[in-house]
Amino acid sequence: MHVVRANVVDVVVFLGTAVLILVLRRQDLSTRRPPRWLCRRWPVPLAAALAGLVVAAQPRTSPAVELALAAVGVAALTVVLRAGAGGPLPRTSTRRGWVWAVPLLAGALFELANFLTQPDPHTDNLDHPTLSALVDPLLDGRLVRAGVTVAWVLVGWALVRVLSERGNEP
Repeated sequence: MHVVRANVVDVVVFLGTAVLILVLRRQDLSTRRPPRWLCRRWPVPLAAALAGLVVAAQPRTSPAVELALAAVGVAALTVVLRAGAGGPLPRTSTRRGWVWAVPLLAGALFELANFLTQPDPHTDNLDHPTLSALVDPLLDGRLVRAGVTVAWVLVGWALVRVLSERGNEP
């Protein structure tokens, strides 16, 4: 979709993420450790505040905003991939996997169908809106965008810590 929308920053981020995954996966799994600064408390709130300031200071579709948000995601991905996996993942029951798979797949197909009904990639179809068309009006205010960005970084970082610590368990 990002190629269709001609969103260069997102295309570069997605391709860069794929390259980063390939490069980090080729490293020796036994020597991976999460970075020391992951356990410190001050860098994360500072990064969250900085991302919030960038989002509040710039127009919402500016390349600076896209790059700031992408940088946060790439940093998180790097930490999780560097932490690696301490061993094989435990086998989980697939009997109830459909409980997650069916609604997520249905939502993805619904979103794709709504996107395909748009007159063009940059014009929303308000009769069949995509999720971004519904959320965009909520993010009009600069302070709201900054607050959502700070919350997104802090919640995301909590998930990154869990994933990186879990990766080092035997």
